[in-house]
Amino acid sequence: MVTFFYPPGLSYRRVSLTQNWRPQRSMRLACEAAVPENKTLKSTSCSINHPIFQEGAEVTFVATFDISPTATLGAKVLMKAKVSSENSTPKSHKTTFELEVPVKYAVYVVISSKEESTKYLNFSASEEKKSQEVKHRYQVNNLSKQDLPSSINFWVPVELNRMTVWDVTTVESPQKIPLPCVSERSSPNHSDFRTQIQTSSVLDCSIAVCLKIKCDISSLGVQEELDFTLKGNLSFFWVSQTLKKKWLVKSSAEIIFNESVYSQLQGQEAFLKSQIETTLEEYEIHNPIPLIAGSTVGGLLLLLLITAGLFRLGFFKRHYKEMIEENIQSTHFSNEDSNSLTDDLTAPK
Repeated sequence: MVTFFYPPGLSYRRVSLTQNWRPQRSMRLACEAAVPENKTLKSTSCSINHPIFQEGAEVTFVATFDISPTATLGAKVLMKAKVSSENSTPKSHKTTFELEVPVKYAVYVVISSKEESTKYLNFSASEEKKSQEVKHRYQVNNLSKQDLPSSINFWVPVELNRMTVWDVTTVESPQKIPLPCVSERSSPNHSDFRTQIQTSSVLDCSIAVCLKIKCDISSLGVQEELDFTLKGNLSFFWVSQTLKKKWLVKSSAEIIFNESVYSQLQGQEAFLKSQIETTLEEYEIHNPIPLIAGSTVGGLLLLLLITAGLFRLGFFKRHYKEMIEENIQSTHFSNEDSNSLTDDLTAPK
């Protein structure tokens, strides 16, 4: 008989056998969970139908337990196993075994960007010395079945080549109890930002001086949601110094917890990080006066060219000659009509 001892919070599910030898009779395994005498350990005993173990034979018991979602097992659990037989084998260190097993709690937390974040800004050359407020909003959700002590790290680009980019100083949170947050500045990963901006138009902590803000959450409750806002004035002046008209200003955030105690569900690790981008673009204001003046001058030049071309083709001479001939004919017909009228008046009755 083999007896397993395990802490409360675990419940016996099944036991299976693997063996390196073939017994003469098939082995039947029967297990039964015993009622615990105290709250320290529970037990399950498994008996086999009288096998005869040959010399050197081995049998492996694989025990499976269910864990309650609300169980608090601490950092380690103590597991024990004891074997006995009807041969009245004396108890020794070989008939009992115990092991402390490290415990990791599965969690599922998500950090995401919110639609209320500032997505786009533009400015003209006359406004390059101005700035405008920009907000990046993040939301943290604990979808686990237990509370989770954690921290949120934010990274914000604040300075480029000694020019202020974004004057964020802290992170805002609408929670009733303010969260303790600390911040520190760090140098960019690449010291020569001019080389980097030749191939990229993303402004982040890889090329800019970065402000790292860490907010500690003593206990993120089950199904709890927390909102965080990075807010500050985004300067425009630095854009013109990069000789580029369009930039993506990017902040990022990450959930941190004790990975020796907690583990994000497999395949969900990507939800521990998030980022938000704001497009900043410089546009040109077109002055209509040069366009109107140029169009007017162009129209006059075109008219002069057409007139000169018609003059060289004799258009105006032919037209003038036709007008004179029409006037002469008109005068001749008028004279004839007048003479005819006079003759009619002087003729005898």
